[in-house]
Amino acid sequence: MKRETKSIALFDDGSRASNAFRLHFQGSPGFSVTRVYSREELEHRMRKTGFDIIISPADSPVHAGAGDPECPRIWLFWSAHAPQRNSPGPRKLSFRFEIETPETSLSYHSSPDESLGEQFDSLKRLLIRIDAYHREFSRFQADTEILQSIVEDTVTGILYLLRNTIQWTNREAQRILGMSEGELAGRAFSSLFADDRAYREGLTLLSRNRESGGWGKSRCSLVRKSGEPVECTLRMRRLNPMNPQKGHLVVIEDDHDRRYLEWAVSTYQEKMAKNEMKYLDILQRMDQVIIRTDPDGVITFWNNRAETTFGYTAEEVSGKTIISVTTDNGSRSAKDMTVLLHDPGSERENALHILENRRKNAEHLWAAWSALTCRDLSGTLAGIVWIGQDISGGDPSIPPVPGTGHWKSRILQGTDVVEEVFDLIFHAAIQLGRGGREAKKIGTSFVIGDAATVMVHSRQSSINAFEGKDRSQRMIQDRGVIENIKNLALLDGAFVIDGSGFIHASSRHLLADITDIEIPEGFGTRHASVAAMTAITRSIGIVVSESGGTVTVFREGRLEKQIEP
Repeated sequence: MKRETKSIALFDDGSRASNAFRLHFQGSPGFSVTRVYSREELEHRMRKTGFDIIISPADSPVHAGAGDPECPRIWLFWSAHAPQRNSPGPRKLSFRFEIETPETSLSYHSSPDESLGEQFDSLKRLLIRIDAYHREFSRFQADTEILQSIVEDTVTGILYLLRNTIQWTNREAQRILGMSEGELAGRAFSSLFADDRAYREGLTLLSRNRESGGWGKSRCSLVRKSGEPVECTLRMRRLNPMNPQKGHLVVIEDDHDRRYLEWAVSTYQEKMAKNEMKYLDILQRMDQVIIRTDPDGVITFWNNRAETTFGYTAEEVSGKTIISVTTDNGSRSAKDMTVLLHDPGSERENALHILENRRKNAEHLWAAWSALTCRDLSGTLAGIVWIGQDISGGDPSIPPVPGTGHWKSRILQGTDVVEEVFDLIFHAAIQLGRGGREAKKIGTSFVIGDAATVMVHSRQSSINAFEGKDRSQRMIQDRGVIENIKNLALLDGAFVIDGSGFIHASSRHLLADITDIEIPEGFGTRHASVAAMTAITRSIGIVVSESGGTVTVFREGRLEKQIEP
């Protein structure tokens, strides 16, 4: 499942701070950044594509556009602060952020004790929460308008009472009583009866005759503005059954038109229930494993694909944790899932994780997992949605062939490639295949292992971005190096990496002879050259297809694995 990408227009004033914003958000999955340099360019781009978020210095000329209904939901204006040059210690930037939306605005200062990365991570989480809030608010507004329309236009009269005083009426109540909204608002409910005796008798019957939902029912006679009596049926109940201070709803049913308020009120609830069932049905039918857990990992939803993949029914996993059901106790995958479960940071939100899982029958499989955090409007963690894809090639409904679920071990055999190194590069390739970089499709390739021989059979097609760097800056086990690789994947040529994770080169042109290489139709020169290189060396090749993001693994000149991220 591909995550929605939020588009950012960054007003670049050439400052250090603007550059820091660009680098951080460009490197954050889920965001795409477009730089603009003038108000005119911003307006032009907005007319063509639009943006979700605009980030700009507080004194920029775009500030006047804030609040325009045609503009994005979120405007972020910043001003940078740095200590005086005579202050002790390094000069660290901190920021004052002003966030404006169509409904509200807020401002806060970031802490100068945090690094720029930490300040921006906090800002990113805040923007995501604000965006989610406004999406939820928009849905709430739409639903409220539907309900208001239903209540306003129903052919049943409705009054809202607070301490026996009429606060609100719908149009039908005004028609039945022959009074305008202004004439009814602030009027005592008892004044609608012929006299106090009729009022007390009506309340007594409403109290005695209880229907479902807490509605009291009474036949009585009310008095129109003209003095004409109107025979009607009254229904009354507390707005909040647990709190009488919230007032009462009163339904007036003209005996000439007996329709029930329960229909009007319940329509909204029924609509919501139907929508929930529809969404659950969609999740049940999806071709991916969908599992929802509470914050402690206890399973609360288990779709049909999860049943066929792992062999457990929804009833069997109810009340159990996802870790105990899908992994071996004490295994590396169990530990990795435990980290994902309890890590509130970006490791869970922004990555695809390749884990070795276990079926009910004890068979193993390789699965690619995304873990999405669900929070309520207050920001409290409500649960986690786990989205998985079986990438081992096995179908649990069919008896497995020898080696099913162990394809990685087969590929690594006979090479000098450490499993961790393969996992990191495979992981990065899948991320590139799923979302590209800066919303651009990317095609790239990696040759892992037997690096000295690979370098002999290749040449530099452009500058080697890693040449001259310290060894620590060339080891893929470093997260920053992996992110750098993803950025450099935009360039032509292959990455050459040895089995320990040391990056020998980027932008490498492979010279292996492709004449005798047989690959499936639709694959181009990039796939053929990587396959050919694995045929003449003890290396593993991984190719990301630019056209569709397909990740292909080659070994000994053969296609070993193909994955649609």
